[in-house]
Amino acid sequence: MSSITREKLMAAVLVAAALVGTALAVSGYWALWQSRTTAEEQFMPAPLVAFPERRRLAEFTLVDDEKGVFDLKSLESRWSFIFFGFMFCPDICPTTLYDLSQVKQEIVAQGISESDIQFVFISVDPARDKAAQIQRYVQYFDPAFLGVTGSIGQLTNLTRQLGAPFRAEPETATNVYEVTHSSAVYLVDPLGRYAGIISPPFVASEVAAQFSQLYRTNKAPQLALRR
Repeated sequence: MSSITREKLMAAVLVAAALVGTALAVSGYWALWQSRTTAEEQFMPAPLVAFPERRRLAEFTLVDDEKGVFDLKSLESRWSFIFFGFMFCPDICPTTLYDLSQVKQEIVAQGISESDIQFVFISVDPARDKAAQIQRYVQYFDPAFLGVTGSIGQLTNLTRQLGAPFRAEPETATNVYEVTHSSAVYLVDPLGRYAGIISPPFVASEVAAQFSQLYRTNKAPQLALRR
């Protein structure tokens, strides 16, 4: 075998070895990435956290979008998804309301009646958000969504019970300001008890599946307590 032929053969062997090594390295990295991704997915927190012990809310009084009283009795007899925000909110509020409209559709698709659930948007900006305006705002996302507000004192009475602080920031111009508020959704059961919290970002189908399980697990005990 000539020296030229041996050199060509050695070069081919080296190239083949390099390709095999690269393939093994890539497959190794892929396997590692897959295992890490699977592990991360397994440890991702559930969007809906249901409380093992529920606390009944204390009395509160707000005003709904039809200028009627919205109080503790308004939360009884159905599951309530409560979200605090304000109409001038540029991103979190409209995004969450849209997501909640999808959650509602998913829940109904799983066989739960619309009459057993309600979605309540509570404005923590009463200086600018008026009842009639809130009604038009929330119904853009779903005709059955409720809009509610109240005085700062009335709002604080409820937000403190749910752990949902809010604060109006300083004005940047006349009547122009942001309102810092919680981005979570608060779940109240048909007995008026604080039952759980939904933290963003969440997937509507996942929230609906978790709520459906919670709903069916708790339906019989709730009926017994009402009697």
